[in-house]
Amino acid sequence: MADPIQLNLGAAKTFIPGFVNIDIHERAEISLDLGVQRLPFEDGSVSTVLSHHTLEHVPDYLFALSEIYRVLEHDGVLLLSLPYATLTEHHMVNPYHHHNFNEHSFDFFDPDALQGSAAEDGDVNLRRVLVRFTYMGAFGVLPRPLRRWSRRHLLNVVRQFDIALVAIKDRESPVDTGPERARALEQRIVELKRARTQYPDVARETQAAREARAAAPGRRGGALAPLRHRRDALLRRYEVRRD
Repeated sequence: MADPIQLNLGAAKTFIPGFVNIDIHERAEISLDLGVQRLPFEDGSVSTVLSHHTLEHVPDYLFALSEIYRVLEHDGVLLLSLPYATLTEHHMVNPYHHHNFNEHSFDFFDPDALQGSAAEDGDVNLRRVLVRFTYMGAFGVLPRPLRRWSRRHLLNVVRQFDIALVAIKDRESPVDTGPERARALEQRIVELKRARTQYPDVARETQAAREARAAAPGRRGGALAPLRHRRDALLRRYEVRRD
């Protein structure tokens, strides 16, 4: 039996071993424009699609989402990492970002949630299993009710979020959205993020840039640097939350 097909979409700078790595950049294993060109796979032939900070760059992301849905098998998994809608820092000011997303964005594709409320044209059926938020600074250490209130009412609370969705291809057949699968997909997200590997030429460029920054005059340091490092380490322990 053949191994299941797994796709990594938006893979210009990184690839994942065991995945088919796709991007508009010529470096990718398959080079195509996700907002215009169809994915070269049969309907229902893909088990997992991962996309890290890509959909916000695709002008016609609805076309890309329809293609992802087409190739996914029933109960197949779509794992997305996206900048949060209310992040003004590096997101809302980025001229290459065309869309804003939050934890409710994909409820419009769920037959039991908001599907049909926007008079949409298309047949994409997805259901949310899990959402993880990467909080900024001290927001991550707040109690859960305050984290939720902050997300709804303030800017620059969440840096990015991960969402796990499953494809509903047959409404008569169940999909698994239970807590055990949510925990398994959360671990899967962590593993796949760690598995993302830079292409050798990109790794060399990154290392050269890091060394240049380290050697630049005026680097932040001084007596308070150890305290800042401890503070940042503490906050990183609490920045990722599943609410």
